[in-house]
Amino acid sequence: MLVSSYNIGTGISDITGPITQIMLMGYAKKGQTGQGILQRLWSRAFIVEHNGTRLVFVNTDTQSVDSIIKRRVVQKLQATFGNIYTEQNVMLSSTHSHSGMGGYLQHTLYEISVFGWIEETVIPMVNGIAQSIINAHNHLQEGTLSLSQGELLHTNINRSPQSYLMNPQEERERYEHDVDKTMTVLGFKTKAGHDVGL
Repeated sequence: MLVSSYNIGTGISDITGPITQIMLMGYAKKGQTGQGILQRLWSRAFIVEHNGTRLVFVNTDTQSVDSIIKRRVVQKLQATFGNIYTEQNVMLSSTHSHSGMGGYLQHTLYEISVFGWIEETVIPMVNGIAQSIINAHNHLQEGTLSLSQGELLHTNINRSPQSYLMNPQEERERYEHDVDKTMTVLGFKTKAGHDVGL
């Protein structure tokens, strides 16, 4: 395990948005619309600052994140913080959940599957992502990052093992399994030793 000291901040905020009558993102199956809430969808923000350079990583419970969402989030942050947060130091990612509503991707193929752009999905997503970053910003403090890796078995499968076998033999020989079984965890801990994020 590798451990180093930085200024760190973590924050979380709800991005659930509308819960009914909008197509779920990613399945492209007519009639597969939200019918209520099993669990809320979240945006989790992590800020790392070292020697005056700041980086934000955000993981959202969405199918993916589009550049238009990022632009709106950065604009919202800049209205409060000026140029502390930019398109160069804010990175948005996703868990690839298909449990959230669609209508927030600006590319036609994705929008056809959910019948177009849906601002009612976009607004809470942008607001929630920005708020998670604001929460992380407000909790910036000295702390440490730790990096760990391990093998995680019996948790995932290859959905198309036959297709995997179409890869060149020399490529397949580089790996023990037909899916990645390595889990990498970045841990955030305060100077006082309290875990605040993974």
